[in-house]
Amino acid sequence: MSGQVLVIRGATSALGQAALDIATHAGAVVVASTRRRERASMLQARGADVVIATPDLSCDVRRRHPTGVDAVLDLVRNSTILDSLGMLRRGGRACLAGFLGGLAPLPAFNPLLQMPSGVHWSFFGSFMSGTAEFPLSDVPFQTIVDRVAAGTYRAKPARVFEFDEIRDAHRLMESNQANGKLVVRGVE
Repeated sequence: MSGQVLVIRGATSALGQAALDIATHAGAVVVASTRRRERASMLQARGADVVIATPDLSCDVRRRHPTGVDAVLDLVRNSTILDSLGMLRRGGRACLAGFLGGLAPLPAFNPLLQMPSGVHWSFFGSFMSGTAEFPLSDVPFQTIVDRVAAGTYRAKPARVFEFDEIRDAHRLMESNQANGKLVVRGVE
């Protein structure tokens, strides 16, 4: 992965931030996307080489990388995957692994007419973790924990609430302003 160009679409989400940590640690050149310009500085502070906050992401990426990028991690929704595939170089890879914008299907999707030739597309659903095909033993949990403990990965909750503040936690989550995972402490 070192030196490869990776676009993280939905980089301000908790999964996007984790992917940003892992990718920068691996030496990738990371292009992070966000819908909100005010979140760009947070992504830059986490190591993104480029932050794009424009609605026409693929055109901006192609302007910067005319031959395409090596990989796209699309955490947004089904309807953005075709745009993500259009950013790839021949042999590039896109993975749809999130549904921040919902699960609406692609209307009249025709891969032969709509996908660029020579690119690879995969899907990963976290609901598969722990199954026979995706055993938890394949996940390097201790390495991740060690890197969080060392400060290499910045895995911290966006905000911690007490149990009696659970309504506030829900309001923040529903406002799409959480900027990461929320934690609600239980009653002891």
